[in-house]
Amino acid sequence: KRHNYVRKVAETAVSLFIANDKPNVTGLILAGSADFKSELSGSDMFDPRLQTKVLKLVDVSYGGENGFNQAIELSQECLANVKFIQEKKLIGKYFDRDLTGHRKVLFRSRRHNEGTRYGAVETLIVGKTLML
Repeated sequence: KRHNYVRKVAETAVSLFIANDKPNVTGLILAGSADFKSELSGSDMFDPRLQTKVLKLVDVSYGGENGFNQAIELSQECLANVKFIQEKKLIGKYFDRDLTGHRKVLFRSRRHNEGTRYGAVETLIVGKTLML
């Protein structure tokens, strides 16, 4: 019975988190009050593409929404690292383009409003001091 449940959860994870034959998530946090999360993550039935995305296993005391909120709270450091890495990549992309004289980079330009209005902006990095 437990084996069937592991298989069903593993299949559901693939249907939710794999698209176009690759993961559509940056990371996964597996949470629960029992050992199921460890059993799932170590199972041969759990897709290897998703196994590489597991950031943390979290023990929670509650089920449902309360357990979900507790898992998020207990994973704050892990989640912050993911956001930090994404921001670091974004800033790195900006500097790569800026330093190579890429003509598609605007810095402190009033033209960003016009470009945004016409849908010509791929990425807009906004600082705290932006004056609109």
